Amino acid sequence: MPGRGLARGLLPPVALLALVATLGTLQYRWLGQVSEAEREQLKQSLDRRAREFADEFDREVTRLYQGLQPAGTFDLAQAEPFAQKYDHWLAATAAPALVKAVYFAKAAPPGFTLHRYDPATRAFSAVEWPAPLDVIRRRLVGTVEEKPVPGPGPGTAKIIAFSSTTVVPEVPALVISLPIPDDVMLPRMSPGSSGARKGHDILMALHLSHNHIIVELDSTHLATDVLPALITRHFSQSGSVPYRVAIVDASSKAIASRNVADGDRIDPARADVTWPFFAVRPDSARSTMLTWTAPLDPAGAKGAVVRPMSSVTSQVTAVTVGPLPPDAAGKTAGTAFMTTPVTLRAGGPWRLLVQHSAGSLDAAVAAARRRNLWLSFGILAVLAASVGLIVVNARRSERLAAQQMDFVAAVSHELRTPLAVIRSAAQNLSAGVVHEAGQARRYGELIETEGRRLTEMVEQVLEYAGLDANRRAPLAPVVDAGALVSDTVSSCSALFDAEGFDVSVAVAPNLPAVAADEGALRSAVSNLLMNALKHAASGRSVAVDVRAASSTSGPTVEIAVTDKGPGIAAEDLSHIFEPFYRGRHATEQQIHGNGLGLSLVQRIAEAYGGRVTVRSAPGAGATFTLHLPAAAAHASVQPLDTPAEAGGSAH
Repeated sequence: MPGRGLARGLLPPVALLALVATLGTLQYRWLGQVSEAEREQLKQSLDRRAREFADEFDREVTRLYQGLQPAGTFDLAQAEPFAQKYDHWLAATAAPALVKAVYFAKAAPPGFTLHRYDPATRAFSAVEWPAPLDVIRRRLVGTVEEKPVPGPGPGTAKIIAFSSTTVVPEVPALVISLPIPDDVMLPRMSPGSSGARKGHDILMALHLSHNHIIVELDSTHLATDVLPALITRHFSQSGSVPYRVAIVDASSKAIASRNVADGDRIDPARADVTWPFFAVRPDSARSTMLTWTAPLDPAGAKGAVVRPMSSVTSQVTAVTVGPLPPDAAGKTAGTAFMTTPVTLRAGGPWRLLVQHSAGSLDAAVAAARRRNLWLSFGILAVLAASVGLIVVNARRSERLAAQQMDFVAAVSHELRTPLAVIRSAAQNLSAGVVHEAGQARRYGELIETEGRRLTEMVEQVLEYAGLDANRRAPLAPVVDAGALVSDTVSSCSALFDAEGFDVSVAVAPNLPAVAADEGALRSAVSNLLMNALKHAASGRSVAVDVRAASSTSGPTVEIAVTDKGPGIAAEDLSHIFEPFYRGRHATEQQIHGNGLGLSLVQRIAEAYGGRVTVRSAPGAGATFTLHLPAAAAHASVQPLDTPAEAGGSAH
């Protein structure tokens, strides 16, 4: 039955522990899903921010491109229309310092002459090509590529192409290609296989017929003001940027950065986001592409007019050179030229690299997941520990309840015995059985002895109840421990003499006083003496030693009570100071007691900053030592009161 009750009692805690384990497993899986969703959300947010960064920068570049692009034919001698467009752009832009200089590159085959715009005079003046713009000059006078492609019918067609790039990141600069004047005519070409080569010459001539406006951007202003402001605006959180951000060119050279230490770099392969930018948007820009409005007929036409058309700004113009389609009679009319626009949607030559400060988004999410796991499992561990504490406290409460029942039974038995003796003696006295004076005196002594036993037991119970209620010890007077111990032993001498005990007291000279309540200290020493009297009757010897000692907290006074009894069993040593505990020897020998004496000694010692220790071995007796802190040297010692009667207890 007890085993079945214990199993029923353990069932709820075991179920709670199983529930905690299940919650831990579900929490681990749920945190994994949450972390994955968080990583995806962060990645999407980072992609969005990078796209918005690139869009904002490219919009500003596109507005600059559109703002300075002439509406029609550009006349170098009449620069007022351009000056008005430049002033309008300055008034509308948020970054007027973005433009460092504006140039006009005039076609002068086989090259270009350069003219710089002066905002003060609102006119262009001829200048030499600056060294930073040399890369643009070489590109404007570049070569034309020929790429053979399969063509319909006999023979092979060719694509002759050149590129017209709007953005030159090396400077950096924008190149605005202007329309070719309407009076530019294609030269006449003859039929035959040499047409492909002459087509090449025609295309090169057209390429060199373009005029250009070159807008040089201020690279220092970009690196120190524009790009850092964009980084802060798009990647800051609560005033800080939790990401490492770098802007690099095509050769991975850093242009601007944030949260990247000097000498360090972001590896593009390990960046969380790599986003290209610095381009004129094709949906809002306009440029010139070479287009033949009609096939060339070498037998009649001398040329064809080239006119502008709307297209992308980064482009390849492809010119197909090959035989004209056959006529109705199936004869070939001659050689024709046909242009084919090829759209290039390049994101831009510069790249925005973004990396989380933790090393990567995956590392940041993994760290957050670990923190959440530790927090979650910490909470579950607290719950599990709480369940364990509930089980331990429940078992401890059961043991305490059992000890209390034993205590009640022991106290009842202890109270019943002296009460029975007192009642029996009182009945004999009241019935007139006792006639002699000596006999009456013996009855009186018996009643007094049993009454003292009752008083001791009641006082012990009341004292334990008071200490157990955590009453704080009052400010104790300074007591002479040696005199108090000698006086307490003297008050108990009659009891020891009656049992045939030999009691010796040794008090060291010049003992420091102790700060303790005299009554409480008497009670502690008396309980140790009564404990020896009850449990060491076989040895018939008790030695009390009072000496000075020292500890880590300062000087102390030690009161040691040594008996020559049977000693204390090893399994009882760790429990003898527990309330209501009675050792195996006391139970087997049916020694009277309630198990409170030694517990009271420990609580009294602790109430005044001390402690009590025990040293014992089976068959070698036991030594109980009170360790009490010494009082200040200048404190005055209070005289002892009338000695209290000795009390007793059993452990």
